[in-house]
Amino acid sequence: MNFLYLLFEAARVWFLKGGGYYSAAFSYYAPLALIPLLFFSVSVAGFLYGDTFVRQVFSSWGSVMGEDLVALIGFAVDNLSHEAATSRVPIVAGSFFLSFYIIALNVVSDGFLKFWGREVRGVLAFIKKSIRSFSFLLVLQVYITLVIALDYFIIPTLFQNSGWLATMFLYLSTAAFFVILYRFLTSRPPSWVGCVYGALVSSLLFVVIKVLVDFYIATTPVLSLYGAAGLILVLFVWVYVLAAIVFYGAAVAGLYDRIDTIPAT
Repeated sequence: MNFLYLLFEAARVWFLKGGGYYSAAFSYYAPLALIPLLFFSVSVAGFLYGDTFVRQVFSSWGSVMGEDLVALIGFAVDNLSHEAATSRVPIVAGSFFLSFYIIALNVVSDGFLKFWGREVRGVLAFIKKSIRSFSFLLVLQVYITLVIALDYFIIPTLFQNSGWLATMFLYLSTAAFFVILYRFLTSRPPSWVGCVYGALVSSLLFVVIKVLVDFYIATTPVLSLYGAAGLILVLFVWVYVLAAIVFYGAAVAGLYDRIDTIPAT
Protein backbone atom coordinates (compact mmCIF):
# COMPACT_ATOMS: atom_id res chain seq x y z
CA MET A 1 0.00 0.00 0.00
CA ASN A 2 1.47 3.33 -1.08
CA PHE A 3 0.44 5.27 2.03
CA LEU A 4 2.06 2.80 4.44
CA TYR A 5 5.26 2.96 2.42
CA LEU A 6 4.94 6.75 2.48
CA LEU A 7 5.00 6.70 6.28
CA PHE A 8 8.09 4.49 6.26
CA GLU A 9 9.81 6.66 3.64
CA ALA A 10 9.00 9.80 5.65
CA ALA A 11 10.70 8.25 8.69
CA ARG A 12 13.75 7.50 6.53
CA VAL A 13 13.82 11.09 5.22
CA TRP A 14 13.46 12.41 8.78
CA PHE A 15 16.48 10.38 9.88
CA LEU A 16 18.73 10.92 6.86
CA LYS A 17 18.08 14.65 6.51
CA GLY A 18 18.66 15.52 10.14
CA GLY A 19 15.28 15.44 11.84
CA GLY A 20 16.98 14.85 15.18
CA TYR A 21 19.40 17.71 14.59
CA TYR A 22 16.69 20.23 13.66
CA SER A 23 14.50 19.11 16.59
CA ALA A 24 17.41 19.57 19.00
CA ALA A 25 18.28 22.97 17.52
CA PHE A 26 14.69 24.15 17.87
CA SER A 27 14.47 22.85 21.45
CA TYR A 28 17.57 24.93 22.26
CA TYR A 29 16.22 28.24 20.94
CA ALA A 30 12.51 27.77 21.72
CA PRO A 31 12.66 28.18 25.55
CA LEU A 32 14.33 31.59 25.10
CA ALA A 33 11.50 32.65 22.81
CA LEU A 34 8.68 31.01 24.80
CA ILE A 35 8.24 33.58 27.57
CA PRO A 36 7.99 36.72 25.37
CA LEU A 37 5.81 34.76 22.91
CA LEU A 38 3.41 33.78 25.70
CA PHE A 39 3.43 37.35 27.01
CA PHE A 40 2.49 38.66 23.57
CA SER A 41 -0.17 35.98 23.09
CA VAL A 42 -1.71 36.62 26.51
CA SER A 43 -1.78 40.35 25.77
CA VAL A 44 -3.47 39.95 22.38
CA ALA A 45 -6.00 37.31 23.44
CA GLY A 46 -6.53 39.02 26.78
CA PHE A 47 -7.61 42.18 24.99
CA LEU A 48 -10.55 40.21 23.54
CA TYR A 49 -11.40 37.72 26.29
CA GLY A 50 -9.97 39.21 29.46
CA ASP A 51 -6.50 38.75 30.90
CA THR A 52 -7.52 36.47 33.79
CA PHE A 53 -9.53 34.11 31.59
CA VAL A 54 -6.79 33.84 28.99
CA ARG A 55 -4.18 33.04 31.64
CA GLN A 56 -6.41 30.22 32.86
CA VAL A 57 -6.73 28.95 29.29
CA PHE A 58 -2.98 28.90 28.72
CA SER A 59 -2.48 27.24 32.11
CA SER A 60 -4.94 24.48 31.22
CA TRP A 61 -3.30 23.97 27.83
CA GLY A 62 0.10 23.66 29.44
CA SER A 63 -1.01 21.48 32.35
CA VAL A 64 0.22 18.37 30.51
CA MET A 65 3.79 19.60 31.12
CA GLY A 66 3.29 19.47 34.87
CA GLU A 67 1.96 21.99 37.38
CA ASP A 68 5.42 23.04 38.59
CA LEU A 69 6.64 23.88 35.11
CA VAL A 70 3.45 25.77 34.26
CA ALA A 71 3.80 27.74 37.50
CA LEU A 72 7.42 28.59 36.62
CA ILE A 73 6.46 29.78 33.13
CA GLY A 74 3.54 31.75 34.55
CA PHE A 75 5.85 33.42 37.08
CA ALA A 76 8.22 34.44 34.30
CA VAL A 77 5.35 35.84 32.19
CA ASP A 78 4.05 37.81 35.19
CA ASN A 79 7.51 39.28 35.76
CA LEU A 80 7.78 40.27 32.12
CA SER A 81 4.30 41.83 32.29
CA HIS A 82 5.32 43.85 35.34
CA GLU A 83 8.51 45.03 33.72
CA ALA A 84 6.64 46.00 30.55
CA ALA A 85 4.01 47.89 32.57
CA THR A 86 6.70 49.93 34.27
CA SER A 87 8.52 50.55 30.98
CA ARG A 88 11.67 48.87 32.23
CA VAL A 89 12.02 46.40 29.36
CA PRO A 90 14.80 47.95 27.28
CA ILE A 91 14.78 47.88 23.50
CA VAL A 92 17.91 45.75 23.51
CA ALA A 93 16.24 43.07 25.65
CA GLY A 94 13.12 43.09 23.49
CA SER A 95 15.23 42.73 20.36
CA PHE A 96 17.15 39.89 22.03
CA PHE A 97 14.01 37.84 22.72
CA LEU A 98 12.53 38.66 19.31
CA SER A 99 15.71 37.50 17.61
CA PHE A 100 15.49 34.12 19.35
CA TYR A 101 11.87 33.77 18.24
CA ILE A 102 12.91 34.44 14.64
CA ILE A 103 15.90 32.09 14.90
CA ALA A 104 13.71 29.31 16.33
CA LEU A 105 11.21 29.58 13.48
CA ASN A 106 14.02 29.89 10.94
CA VAL A 107 15.29 26.53 12.20
CA VAL A 108 11.84 25.06 11.56
CA SER A 109 11.73 26.67 8.11
CA ASP A 110 15.20 25.34 7.25
CA GLY A 111 14.17 21.85 8.33
CA PHE A 112 11.03 21.95 6.18
CA LEU A 113 12.93 23.08 3.11
CA LYS A 114 15.61 20.45 3.72
CA PHE A 115 13.04 17.66 3.88
CA TRP A 116 11.27 18.99 0.80
CA GLY A 117 14.50 19.36 -1.19
CA ARG A 118 13.91 23.09 -1.66
CA GLU A 119 16.76 24.66 0.29
CA VAL A 120 17.50 28.33 -0.37
CA ARG A 121 20.73 30.10 0.52
CA GLY A 122 22.10 33.61 0.58
CA VAL A 123 21.61 36.82 2.54
CA LEU A 124 18.44 37.82 0.66
CA ALA A 125 16.90 34.40 1.28
CA PHE A 126 17.74 34.71 4.98
CA ILE A 127 16.10 38.14 5.19
CA LYS A 128 12.95 36.91 3.44
CA LYS A 129 12.83 33.85 5.69
CA SER A 130 13.19 36.00 8.81
CA ILE A 131 10.43 38.37 7.68
CA ARG A 132 8.17 35.39 7.06
CA SER A 133 8.99 33.97 10.51
CA PHE A 134 8.12 37.31 12.12
CA SER A 135 4.90 37.56 10.11
CA PHE A 136 3.91 34.09 11.28
CA LEU A 137 3.60 35.59 14.77
CA LEU A 138 0.45 37.38 13.57
CA VAL A 139 -0.90 34.19 12.01
CA LEU A 140 -0.32 32.41 15.31
CA GLN A 141 -2.29 35.03 17.24
CA VAL A 142 -5.27 34.71 14.88
CA TYR A 143 -5.15 30.93 15.32
CA ILE A 144 -5.03 31.19 19.14
CA THR A 145 -7.92 33.63 19.18
CA LEU A 146 -10.10 31.34 17.04
CA VAL A 147 -9.20 28.21 19.03
CA ILE A 148 -10.13 29.88 22.32
CA ALA A 149 -13.46 30.96 20.85
CA LEU A 150 -14.20 27.44 19.60
CA ASP A 151 -12.92 25.55 22.64
CA TYR A 152 -14.54 27.65 25.35
CA PHE A 153 -17.56 29.33 23.78
CA ILE A 154 -18.86 27.83 20.55
CA ILE A 155 -18.37 24.06 21.03
CA PRO A 156 -19.66 23.96 24.66
CA THR A 157 -22.76 25.82 23.45
CA LEU A 158 -23.44 23.39 20.60
CA PHE A 159 -22.34 20.17 22.35
CA GLN A 160 -22.08 18.90 25.90
CA ASN A 161 -18.55 18.69 27.23
CA SER A 162 -17.15 15.17 27.08
CA GLY A 163 -13.80 13.42 27.08
CA TRP A 164 -13.97 12.15 23.52
CA LEU A 165 -15.06 15.58 22.27
CA ALA A 166 -12.11 17.24 24.02
CA THR A 167 -9.71 14.71 22.50
CA MET A 168 -11.22 15.14 19.04
CA PHE A 169 -10.99 18.91 19.29
CA LEU A 170 -7.37 18.65 20.42
CA TYR A 171 -6.62 16.46 17.41
CA LEU A 172 -8.41 18.66 14.85
CA SER A 173 -7.15 21.98 16.25
CA THR A 174 -3.59 20.64 16.34
CA ALA A 175 -3.93 19.37 12.77
CA ALA A 176 -5.24 22.76 11.66
CA PHE A 177 -2.25 24.48 13.25
CA PHE A 178 0.18 22.11 11.55
CA VAL A 179 -1.47 22.77 8.17
CA ILE A 180 -1.04 26.50 8.73
CA LEU A 181 2.57 25.95 9.80
CA TYR A 182 3.44 23.85 6.73
CA ARG A 183 1.71 26.16 4.29
CA PHE A 184 2.63 29.63 5.53
CA LEU A 185 5.99 29.40 7.28
CA THR A 186 7.89 28.94 4.00
CA SER A 187 7.40 30.40 0.55
CA ARG A 188 7.73 27.03 -1.19
CA PRO A 189 5.36 24.64 0.63
CA PRO A 190 3.90 21.33 -0.62
CA SER A 191 0.34 21.18 -1.96
CA TRP A 192 -2.63 21.77 0.33
CA VAL A 193 -3.53 18.09 0.17
CA GLY A 194 0.01 17.07 1.09
CA CYS A 195 0.03 19.51 4.02
CA VAL A 196 -3.31 18.16 5.26
CA TYR A 197 -2.04 14.59 5.18
CA GLY A 198 1.17 15.56 6.94
CA ALA A 199 -0.80 17.52 9.55
CA LEU A 200 -3.22 14.65 10.20
CA VAL A 201 -0.35 12.21 10.72
CA SER A 202 1.65 14.54 12.96
CA SER A 203 -1.44 15.53 14.96
CA LEU A 204 -2.30 11.88 15.60
CA LEU A 205 1.28 11.27 16.75
CA PHE A 206 1.04 14.31 19.02
CA VAL A 207 -2.14 13.05 20.72
CA VAL A 208 -0.64 9.57 21.22
CA ILE A 209 2.84 10.67 22.30
CA LYS A 210 1.37 13.27 24.65
CA VAL A 211 0.07 10.38 26.74
CA LEU A 212 3.51 8.73 26.71
CA VAL A 213 5.31 11.94 27.68
CA ASP A 214 2.76 12.49 30.46
CA PHE A 215 3.55 8.99 31.71
CA TYR A 216 7.30 9.63 31.49
CA ILE A 217 7.01 12.86 33.47
CA ALA A 218 4.74 11.22 36.04
CA THR A 219 6.99 8.19 36.59
CA THR A 220 10.49 9.69 36.22
CA PRO A 221 11.84 11.48 39.32
CA VAL A 222 13.16 14.42 37.29
CA LEU A 223 12.74 16.97 40.06
CA SER A 224 14.31 14.79 42.74
CA LEU A 225 17.28 14.06 40.49
CA TYR A 226 17.91 17.54 39.10
CA GLY A 227 16.05 19.88 41.44
CA ALA A 228 14.70 23.09 39.92
CA ALA A 229 16.71 22.44 36.77
CA GLY A 230 14.48 19.41 36.21
CA LEU A 231 11.68 21.78 35.19
CA ILE A 232 13.82 23.03 32.32
CA LEU A 233 14.64 19.45 31.33
CA VAL A 234 10.93 18.65 31.19
CA LEU A 235 10.42 21.68 28.95
CA PHE A 236 13.28 20.55 26.67
CA VAL A 237 11.77 17.06 26.43
CA TRP A 238 8.39 18.44 25.46
CA VAL A 239 9.76 20.88 22.89
CA TYR A 240 12.04 18.26 21.35
CA VAL A 241 9.24 15.71 21.02
CA LEU A 242 6.87 18.28 19.53
CA ALA A 243 9.52 19.46 17.05
CA ALA A 244 10.32 15.87 16.03
CA ILE A 245 6.61 15.25 15.35
CA VAL A 246 6.28 18.48 13.36
CA PHE A 247 9.28 17.62 11.19
CA TYR A 248 8.02 14.09 10.58
CA GLY A 249 4.69 15.52 9.42
CA ALA A 250 6.60 17.87 7.14
CA ALA A 251 8.39 14.87 5.61
CA VAL A 252 5.02 13.20 5.00
CA ALA A 253 3.65 16.40 3.43
CA GLY A 254 6.59 16.73 1.08
CA LEU A 255 6.55 13.09 0.01
CA TYR A 256 2.79 12.98 -0.50
CA ASP A 257 3.05 15.02 -3.69
CA ARG A 258 5.28 12.25 -5.05
CA ILE A 259 3.23 9.33 -3.75
CA ASP A 260 2.54 8.08 -7.28
CA THR A 261 6.28 7.56 -7.77
CA ILE A 262 6.58 5.48 -4.60
CA PRO A 263 6.31 1.77 -5.34
CA ALA A 264 3.39 -0.19 -3.89
CA THR A 265 4.12 -2.77 -1.19
